[in-house]
Amino acid sequence: MNGGADGIRLRGLQKRYGATVALAGLDLDIRPAEVLGIAGPNGAGKSTLVRIIAGEERPDSGELVFNGRPWTPILDWRRVAVVHQEPQLFPNLTVAENVLAGREGPSSGWPKLGAADAKVMKAFGIDRFAATPLADCTLATQQRAEIARAVARDAQVFLFDEPNSALTDEESDELFREMHKLAAEGRVVLLVTHRLGDLFEHASRVAVIRDGRVRAILEGEALTEDGIAQQLVVSRGAEASAKAGAAIDHAGRSLAAVHGWSHSAAFHNITLDAKPGEIVALVGVEGSGARELLRSFAGLESCSGEINIAGEIGSGARRLSAYVPATRMLSLYSNFSVGENLLVRLGSPDIAGLGMALRKKRMRQLANEAVRRFSIRAHSVAQGIRSLSGGNQQKVAIAQALNCAPRLLLLEEPTRGVDIHSKREIYRLLRDYVGAGNAVIMFCTEVLEVYEAADRAHVVVDGGLSRAIVVGDYPHVEALATDIARMERHARNDGAEAKR
Repeated sequence: MNGGADGIRLRGLQKRYGATVALAGLDLDIRPAEVLGIAGPNGAGKSTLVRIIAGEERPDSGELVFNGRPWTPILDWRRVAVVHQEPQLFPNLTVAENVLAGREGPSSGWPKLGAADAKVMKAFGIDRFAATPLADCTLATQQRAEIARAVARDAQVFLFDEPNSALTDEESDELFREMHKLAAEGRVVLLVTHRLGDLFEHASRVAVIRDGRVRAILEGEALTEDGIAQQLVVSRGAEASAKAGAAIDHAGRSLAAVHGWSHSAAFHNITLDAKPGEIVALVGVEGSGARELLRSFAGLESCSGEINIAGEIGSGARRLSAYVPATRMLSLYSNFSVGENLLVRLGSPDIAGLGMALRKKRMRQLANEAVRRFSIRAHSVAQGIRSLSGGNQQKVAIAQALNCAPRLLLLEEPTRGVDIHSKREIYRLLRDYVGAGNAVIMFCTEVLEVYEAADRAHVVVDGGLSRAIVVGDYPHVEALATDIARMERHARNDGAEAKR
């Protein structure tokens, strides 16, 4: 490919998954010899776009043209190299074998590691792991191996989907150097990331995708971190109605708190609390430490320091919390019914009688009560969980946790991939829950979610916690997005200064 080639032209791409519209007539031109950034909230269609370009999915309709001719994934897939957020590699192979995977020819035997491959592996600091099975490597090394595999291929299109979520600053710098080299050679380079600073520093243009369409192209003077942040939330009609309720005494006692709370790698010396009746959001990109901080309240991360939940300390405190991961199917049992999923966290005294025999009538009663209480739309509690919509599955996952009567609910991206109606119902459930004197801490990557659901927020950057943000002080979501972007930027700059 050369700098004068046409690149990729997308027109009217549409893709549905059942009732969910992933792409709704997307138009986009991806030019060679530049890094094109892609920004958008969760569920906007970014990953679907990447999979279609990579030939992993086919659009329902629309046109995809590459260098002036129709794109044919069966013939053209070797032209594309993809770096996924979650490494898609072979744990039973060595690091070197994974770098070479996909280049097997018609002859027998594994391809040999050439000088160019060795140079790329050295650039990403994985040459010393060449003979190590991938399963024995850290997530960061696995991610670097996938990046090296992509960069070492003689591809014409490079798709990077959150490629540096597990990388250090130095490793990220090397990644972007390689990315710019590829663009300078006339390749097509696409960067999908939530990190607004990376988009501002490394993209020539940024396409903002919302609701399955490109809503804005930012370039030149319009391409700023604040500009991207505002485009991600503009015209969404966000309202703070979810926060209607009793006033929170921010100076009062804490329901949950940590002091001097430190993790071996993700965060350090954190002081954080949540009041009764309060929803606290931790805002951060992947790798910031925010997700690990949330998980630590549930005892899923090993930490030092003090923790107190509802007067209990240590392991006793963690028993008063309930955790719901971002991927709902990690909470739900796909072969179970709605009712079984709702009751799966309950202890034996609730559902078992003499000899530990299950009290089936009692179980049906509890399940039906939960369906009504949490407004779950199901024909019956015997219905399979996979037959529900994504929004109703998410409500089951949250209801499953709340059935344990925790004092602190811990949520990762609680409305990721759900429709607007389900989102509002989930926010109402959370508000009802904290209204009973409980608290919620949630990890968010979307400012809109913070604005709609949270009372207070902290920005997490490189394992450090910002000052508290009182969400109700902001008149509209654009103002909150701008402030959070600035806080992230200042925290990164302060961290870079401290390392010098």
